[in-house]
Amino acid sequence: MNKHTRFRRLLALGLLAVFGCLVSAANLISLEMIHGEEYAKKADQQYSYTRTVSASRGEILDRNGVKLVSNSTMYAITIDYAMWPKEGRNEVVLKLLDLINNDTTAQMTDTLPIHLRNKQFVFTSTKNDNYKKLQSFCEEQDWPAGMDASEVMARLCEYYGVSDSYSNLKKIRIVRVRYQMTREQFSIYNNYTMATNASIDLVTKVMEQHDQLPGVEVETQSERQINTSTAGNIIGYTGPIYQEDWGKYEDLGYSMDSIVGKVGVEEAFEEYLHGKDGQRTIRTDSRGHVISEQTDREAESGNTTVLTIDSAFQAVVEQSLAEQCQAIEGAEGGAAVVLDVNTGEILAMANYPTYNPQTFQQDFETLNENQLSPLVNRSIATVYAPGSTFKICTAVAGLEEGIIDRYSQIYDQGIYTFYDDYQPRCWLYSAYGTTHGSEDVIDAIKDSCNYFFFETGRLLGAEKLEKYAKKFGLGEYTGIELSGEKRGTVSGPTERAEAVKNGTAAEWAPGDTLQSAIGQGDNAFTPLQLANYCAAIANGGNVYAAHLLKEVKSFDGKKTIETIKPEVISKVDASDETWSIVHEGMSEVTGEDGTAATVFEYYPIQIAGKSGTAQRGEGKQDNGLFISYAPYETPEIAVCVVIEGGDSGNNVAPVVRDIYNYYFYGDVDYQYEPPVYYYDDEEDYEDDEYYDEDEYYDEDDYYDDEEYYDEDEYYDE
Repeated sequence: MNKHTRFRRLLALGLLAVFGCLVSAANLISLEMIHGEEYAKKADQQYSYTRTVSASRGEILDRNGVKLVSNSTMYAITIDYAMWPKEGRNEVVLKLLDLINNDTTAQMTDTLPIHLRNKQFVFTSTKNDNYKKLQSFCEEQDWPAGMDASEVMARLCEYYGVSDSYSNLKKIRIVRVRYQMTREQFSIYNNYTMATNASIDLVTKVMEQHDQLPGVEVETQSERQINTSTAGNIIGYTGPIYQEDWGKYEDLGYSMDSIVGKVGVEEAFEEYLHGKDGQRTIRTDSRGHVISEQTDREAESGNTTVLTIDSAFQAVVEQSLAEQCQAIEGAEGGAAVVLDVNTGEILAMANYPTYNPQTFQQDFETLNENQLSPLVNRSIATVYAPGSTFKICTAVAGLEEGIIDRYSQIYDQGIYTFYDDYQPRCWLYSAYGTTHGSEDVIDAIKDSCNYFFFETGRLLGAEKLEKYAKKFGLGEYTGIELSGEKRGTVSGPTERAEAVKNGTAAEWAPGDTLQSAIGQGDNAFTPLQLANYCAAIANGGNVYAAHLLKEVKSFDGKKTIETIKPEVISKVDASDETWSIVHEGMSEVTGEDGTAATVFEYYPIQIAGKSGTAQRGEGKQDNGLFISYAPYETPEIAVCVVIEGGDSGNNVAPVVRDIYNYYFYGDVDYQYEPPVYYYDDEEDYEDDEYYDEDEYYDEDDYYDDEEYYDEDEYYDE
């Protein structure tokens, strides 16, 4: 290379360097002199964010002050929308999930009804609420109807920018979180809680990897602490406000990130339990560093709700019901309700199967797929034909309308032949081909004689039967505060007419009245309605509003906000004579010769009751029912127990006995001894013999060579 060439190159490099310096100088002049003040202002610019400070929910106590639900402070992993990067969001979600999934205590909310099975996307269920919500979301996006799970996932991946390079497992992990964010309205105004109940170990790892997890924060939050393993169907659970529900809560002044009651007591008493959220202002610089925090409004905790239930009693009733359901071959589920007959307070309300509220979140998927529906509160949301328990209503109506009186005799002929085209039978005739003979109303209740009530019902007429049933609160809402209560149906011309209009039933026929009178036909009531019906019988006709709320106190318990007073919502106006007759008949049911004698024989307290069996259709084992109140002379509580597939009322009665054992003696296994009889005169005592006028019948001679059958095992088809 010659000198001239080298010189030209050096000159070019020199000129280039000079040019670069001039450009840099120009930029510096621009920054410092021309735009210096503007850029300085931007560098010093602060950003303000208003954040909601969630108030603690009120506690839930039983009638004795036992804390069923309280609060505890825990760590939560949250994502701040303002700090969440626009690029690489799905990678942040995956990294965070890897940390959370290795934590044994952290809990996440997942409502996406899709999972992986054999590496394919399938719906977990197409019948639950989560599936319906997903379908609504798809409709909002104008996506095609009728897509299968794989097609929905493909759309969701596209919607959330999930790369096809991810495996199916990673795709569904990301989509679950992103979809949940959408449902919980994640936005600049509403942070997203990714996981609750995070361990210290998880918190430490998140903080250590803060630079790799932009927007992810650790917060302390108030968490619901469930202190009982029972009463799951009563207590319910809480959750975030979903997008589809926001309108309702917005009108009430809630913030988007509020936790609200979803079902049960948590939902029913939301207005008391939900406190008043506070507010704080956070200021950051342009780089996102927090400069200051200021509390604008302190949070106020929710009120304490005191329930009518006794938690120890509730546990006993749940256990007894579960054990009896498991002991009866073919039984599927059941419910048991205990009421105060003079107030309508619910002392216990058990279901089988049920769930443990302490592990509800972990067990949800299994519970949701269980065909026996443990999430359903059978006590209020399932209706059953009452069977022979309805005969008390027929007796009251017959006595009050003058169709029968205490001394009226109806001869049981076995087959009721008044109508040519419909001739039902008494259960005893179906069992043996024999009859009860001549029966008065007390005997008919004791023996549960179908024939007696066929005749009484026919003479009354369907309209009057229907009227009295409704006066007893049957086929009507009970007033309980929980959502999901079914009204039920009273068998009669009025409600049948509506079904006829809808094309779902045939016209009312005379034979329908006969079936209605013995608790069959269209009659369908909840266990709570039947318990309330029994309470009204016990107290002389007052139908109280059934309720779970006893009182409301301030969070610290120092002030009573509200006390619930008993409310009569209906009244059966019947004479003292009528009540005396039906009470005596019900006491005979549990007496020496009654249909429930084998369960309550020699019981120390006199019990009144009525058993029932109800058909469920071909191929299904019959339901067993038992209603009862005690003590007989001065009633305190009324009980209804229903077991699906229980086969007979007598199979159900042991649960009722367990309830009385605990309520009156504090021990479900209370043992009582048969009474010992003493005789003043020797001639008054006949050793093992029955005495009738001048003849003696030895015990062995007084045997009709036929096995004893419970009336509830036989009834007309």
